[in-house]
Parts: sequence; C-alpha cells; structure tokens
Amino acid sequence: MRSEESSPARLDPDAVAEVARFGPPPPAGPPRLLVEVPHGATRRADFEAVRRRLVGALPPGLEAYFHVNTDEGAPELALDVARRLAARGVATVVLRSLVPRTLIDVNRVVEGEVAAGMSAGLPPYVRDEDDRRLLLALHARYQEEARRHYDEVCGAGGIALALHTYAPRAVEVEVGDEVVAQLRRAYRSARYATWELRPEIDLITGTGDGATLAPPALSSLLRRSFSSNGTQVAENRSYSLHPATTGFEHSSRWPGQVLCVEVRRDLLGAPWRPFVESRIGPRKVARVARVLAACLGAELGADGGRLTR
Repeated sequence: MRSEESSPARLDPDAVAEVARFGPPPPAGPPRLLVEVPHGATRRADFEAVRRRLVGALPPGLEAYFHVNTDEGAPELALDVARRLAARGVATVVLRSLVPRTLIDVNRVVEGEVAAGMSAGLPPYVRDEDDRRLLLALHARYQEEARRHYDEVCGAGGIALALHTYAPRAVEVEVGDEVVAQLRRAYRSARYATWELRPEIDLITGTGDGATLAPPALSSLLRRSFSSNGTQVAENRSYSLHPATTGFEHSSRWPGQVLCVEVRRDLLGAPWRPFVESRIGPRKVARVARVLAACLGAELGADGGRLTR
C-alpha cells in the first residue's frame, strides 16, 4: 500500500503547531488516528522562540524549569508510532504544539480560577499585560487547530491519542517567582529520593467521579501488552481527567474515542536529565512505540476501521 509522510515544518515563524501526516494519501479518506502532543514544545529552541517575543521580566533561569516541565520524548514517540501504523496502512496525523507550557499551558482551560492541585494555564510570573495578551492569543490559536483535527479524525469515527511524558518522580513545588530555586533544591539527591516514583506508563482514562471516557478495549489491551513485556502500567494512578484540562474537553466531546497516556521520561531519555535538553534514545522510544502501535492498530483494525468489541 502506498504511504506518505509529510515532513513536520513551521509554515511561519508565528506557528503554534507542527502537523505531520502519515499513511495512505488522499483519496483514502480522513486519518483514522490523531496523535496530539499538547506539551510538544520540548526543545530549547521552542522555548526561546516564544520567550524572545515577550517584553516583561521572567524568573531568572526559567529555561531550567522548562526542561523539567516539558514532555521530552513525546514528539519522538508520536512520530515513531505514526510511522509504524503507516506501514500497516493506517492513516495518522500527528499534532505537536510549539507553545511552551512554561509560558502558557495549552492543556489547560485558562479562564476562571486555578483548579485545586493543578498548575495555572497562565503562570503567575507572567505579569506584563502585553505578554499575557500574546500568550492567550497563542493558546486560542492552538485550541482552534486542535479542535479542527479532533473533529476531522474523531468526527469520522477514528480515535485520538493524547500523548504526554512526565518526570520519573512526582516533585512538588510552588509555581511562582522562586520556582527554579525550589526545583533545584527538590532535585538534590537526598531530597529527590523522597518523592513518589511514578508508574512507567499511566493510562488516564477516567474522571474524578469514576466515569470512563477512553476506549475501554484499547485501555485493556494496552495494560496487558505493556505488562507482558515487563513495563509497569497503571490506570489513573497519577491523576484523572479534570475539567480544567483541554484533554478532558476533547474526551468529553468524543467519549470512547480519546485516550490520554503518560510515559515516564526515563523510558525514553538517553538518559533523561532535569534542567537541560535531554537526548532521546531511538531504541528506548521503539520499545514503547511497538506496543502502542500494535494496540492502536488492533483497535483500528487492519483495514483502518474500528473493531466492534
């Protein structure tokens, strides 16, 4: 089967996302899978590109927080999964945000009060009004882009994977002017070892009230498949789908068609290191991508159609 891959590229310097398409070209129909990477601005260059546009003061050394806080390895994993599925004839689109969550989080609903236990969509250390307007505009543009792709894929009966990575341990700090100093103290070896170790894979499938919004057969298959290759997998261990996130919004709009997955960064980094841009290991990415692609392919069916289960 013919397959094509479009190279992800910024169409303009103000772009808020990269889009790459894989698999059968038109007129094969809409993609059957969307892989969204909302915290996909993982490179130092992504952070600097937006920070250069801001005029107000920011906490010194904020780039260190950026590297701890962004989903390193997620873009590489998304592309690997898409290529594997393209080889099986499954058309896939990968949407990677270019907006650093350190400056504004496109996986947050920014209106209203900050939800308890969650970081703000627009951090309190961004005080300049022109900067806030710019970042809110970038946030709005990304939401339009994301909704368009969810509509394209899920509206045609496909599924979406919201792909995230998280730091190995659940380090807690207050996000404010002293966030960098707090993080450096928290990552000192004696202190760091006291933080809770997160699951290697966490499937975020349910809401706080117990409702399940993810495809149940896919979640079950992923749990079995990751466990069988020795990978620790949990479900809703780290958090649940929360109304303060856009992940909750997409899952609610398309129940049974969206799955959020967290992958621990040390499964992908070679090695993963806080405070600096980490190298991502292709073999480590492939180990996780093989399982994700196999399970997603089974959910979609060999011919790209949803299985009835």
